[in-house]
This record gives sequence, structure tokens and C-alpha cells, in this order.
Amino acid sequence: MFNLFRRSKVLPWERQLLVNVFAAMPPGFHYLKEQVEAGLLRRVSFKSTVVPNYVGFVYDPNLSGKYERRHDNGFEITGLKVYDELSKTYIDFDISVAHGLVMGYATPGNKKISLDVGKIDMSGLKVQYDSNPLYDKIKTLLKPAYLKSVPPGDVYEVELDGKIYYHLQDLEDGDFIGMDDEGRYYEITHDPYEIKEIG
Repeated sequence: MFNLFRRSKVLPWERQLLVNVFAAMPPGFHYLKEQVEAGLLRRVSFKSTVVPNYVGFVYDPNLSGKYERRHDNGFEITGLKVYDELSKTYIDFDISVAHGLVMGYATPGNKKISLDVGKIDMSGLKVQYDSNPLYDKIKTLLKPAYLKSVPPGDVYEVELDGKIYYHLQDLEDGDFIGMDDEGRYYEITHDPYEIKEIG
């Protein structure tokens, strides 16, 4: 008989392994341990991704707002090795984080696993931050208020009337705050269509 249903519960070993990893990382990453211990991770998801053997997390909606860091760049924690009882070797264990929340983990080379949460090799640990080249390009032009409030992932180019603007912040109904290459800010509306320079 085929197993048509995949598990949806976060298993205790998954929580414990994440807690153990985050506790062993520098203090700047301990907020990740706190969110796992608080019960943020409600369910697992196996939606297909380009990452082999990826397990994503679905959050408790009552807690996600507390731990979300909307303006943080995402990052991958790689280079971790955890002992697998099935293969009797240490295997790769990668963790994804976005907007301050633990997104999921992957065991890229191993589909079936039985991990020992007490046997973790962190000697090769690397934290690789996501970047947005457009954000990096305009970052020096941003006013301090926008530097704090604009997530790098929200910046993209828009060409209007033959000129390039950088989307910074959504307003209502598709309108947005944009900036040009000179560091001038604009309120850009579509109904009525208007590009109005603002302070």
C-alpha cells in the first residue's frame, strides 16, 4: 500500500538539533534558539525546492510576528555535520533563515536519516548571507530612515518614461516610494499616473 500522506508534525529531534546548533553559535544567533524553544515551528512542509531533501517550517501565527525581522537579509548556515545512525557517518546539515525566522533545513546528500542530535561537528560552519546587488548599489544613497526600513529584497528597478527608479516601499494600490540614481525620492502613483519628487 502506498503512503499517500507525509508527516506534518515537527519532530522533537528536529527542534532539539536546531536548539543545540543555535546554542553553540555566537550570541548574535541565539535569537534563533529562542524562537525554536518558544514553539514557533508548528508544522513541516515538503514542498518541492531546488534544494535536495529540504524540510520547510510552517509557523505559529501567534509567534511569527514576535520573532520576524522583516529587514534582515536571509542567510544559509552551511558546513555543519551531524552524525547519522543509518549511514554511520557525519552528514551535511544546512539551515535556511530569512527575515529572522528559521525557514527550514536540508540534508542534501541523504534522504533517509536518523540523526544523533548530540553529535554535531561545527568546525566547518559558515554563514552565507543573501544579497541584492541593486540594494548594495543604492545603499549609500539611502537616507537613514530608509536604510533602516527598506528590506534589501524589496528593492528592484522600474523603468518609467525612459528613466530608471528603484522601488523602496509600497504604498496603497500599487503606488510606491522610489528613488533615482541621484538619490532623489519620488512618490509614484498609477491612478492618476504621476511621479512626484518628495523630500
